[in-house]
Amino acid sequence: MTATLALESGQTFTGELLTGGYGPIGGIVFDTTMTGITELITDPVYTGQALVLTNPLIGNCGVSFEDFQSERPQISALIVSEISKTASNFRSDSPFSAVLERHNLPAIAGVDTRSLVRLLRGLGSVRGCIVKPGESPSFGAPPPRYKAERRVCPAVSQRARINVPDTGVCKNLIEALNGLGVTVALYPYGEPGLFEDPADGYLLPDGPPSDYDLSVIRRIIDSRKPVLAVGLGHTLLASANGASLTELVPGHRGSNIPVRDLATGAVSITSQAHSAVVSGAPKEMISHVNVNDGTIEGLIWREDILSVQFRPDEAVLNAFIRKLR
Repeated sequence: MTATLALESGQTFTGELLTGGYGPIGGIVFDTTMTGITELITDPVYTGQALVLTNPLIGNCGVSFEDFQSERPQISALIVSEISKTASNFRSDSPFSAVLERHNLPAIAGVDTRSLVRLLRGLGSVRGCIVKPGESPSFGAPPPRYKAERRVCPAVSQRARINVPDTGVCKNLIEALNGLGVTVALYPYGEPGLFEDPADGYLLPDGPPSDYDLSVIRRIIDSRKPVLAVGLGHTLLASANGASLTELVPGHRGSNIPVRDLATGAVSITSQAHSAVVSGAPKEMISHVNVNDGTIEGLIWREDILSVQFRPDEAVLNAFIRKLR
């Protein structure tokens, strides 16, 4: 079915509605990742956001359910140039389009994504709507908050336990911590058990942007226990400490973003999905910087409080675990 992607800024793009229905799709952002598309669409960090993929052909490797980062796709819509009708990969459990259909996820293909991304690079995130040709768009309400549930993800050989106010933690991070001997206990944001249940430290995870009660973060800081903050958690920690934030246009969204560790000089290629960065932090607190634009990517707030804007690598996780001990 022919469909029109309408932007709140006035521009329109024509495409084909493959799955889902018409209606508002929330803020539209783009990601330059070329592989791991299953992880992207199921990552809670993109909850309620419409995702434009810059790679021209999507879905040719199919979908492996093992790669899901949450129970279901979290994006509000998918916008691509072309979706492959066939899957060719030994790990594939399902064609990509079948997963979109199963979850009734609005997906529009045949869009001139090069032009759309060039536009978004100047506008930043802008709200959108998928409509029938000739119909007037309605951009609707803001996207919903990520829905968290209380659960415990145990390590096989437990060396420590951390409690997590779950703003949108992805499965890969939980599995990485479990593999290092850390049991991860998840709680809806601000739930009393977050503080009442035993913990050796706290993780402030990534997630979609939203308004959160910063008193929860301050209470975690006051616990005097080690803290690792990641992505959204990094910016929440900064706000709770009175630091200022700056919105980037178009933001850092991709899996090939270089970050330098100032202590060692080593450069890591990182995965990120955000537009807000911490600005104006004291130089002595900065642990990591973005190689491309010099923005702050990591901070040491206290000897036992570390925060990074990117998905943490092994060096960051090991530094946190040493603090837990």
